[in-house]
Amino acid sequence: MVLPTTAKGSNLPATVGDGFAGRPPTAMEPADPARLPETLARFLALWNAKRGRRRMPRRADFMHEDLRPWLGRLNLMVVAGNDARFAVFSSESTRVYGREMTGRLLSQFEPVQLAEAALADHRAFMAGGGTAMMKRVTGPFGDREMTWLRLAAPLSDDGTTIDRYFVALHFDKR
Repeated sequence: MVLPTTAKGSNLPATVGDGFAGRPPTAMEPADPARLPETLARFLALWNAKRGRRRMPRRADFMHEDLRPWLGRLNLMVVAGNDARFAVFSSESTRVYGREMTGRLLSQFEPVQLAEAALADHRAFMAGGGTAMMKRVTGPFGDREMTWLRLAAPLSDDGTTIDRYFVALHFDKR
C-alpha cells in the first residue's frame, strides 16, 4: 500500500468514478455523488438507501456486513454538543495520523490546527440539517502534507436530531 501523501497540492484524480469531477470542495457542502470518488459515492448510495424516505437513517439500520467495504476508513462520531466523540476511529486513520482516537473528543485531536478546522466542519455539518456533506481537506503531518476527502453522513434515532454520524474517508494516493 502506498502512503497517502502529497508534496505541494493534490494529485487527486479528476475523473468521475475514480476521483473528483471538477474542483474538490474546500468547505463543507452537500455531498454530490458526481464529485465523489467511487468508493464514497457507493457509501453515499448506501446511506440514501438506508434512509429511504426519512431525512436520516438510524445507526441500527446499518449492519456490519453493509459497512464492510468501508470499515478501515470509516469513523463513527457521537455528537457531544459543539464537539464530537470518536466512537470508532478507523484503522486507516490510526495509521495515517499515528494515534488512536477511539473514545476521545474531536477537540483533543492534534495538531491543534486540524482539530480547530475539524470542529468548525463539525459545527457546519450539524447546522446542515441532516444532509450528507463532503469536504476536501489538506493538512500538515510532520514533514509532509496530506490530502483527503471527508464524507459526513448523519444518523438519527428519533428521525430529526443528529446524534451520530459516519465519516467515510478517501485519502489521496501517490
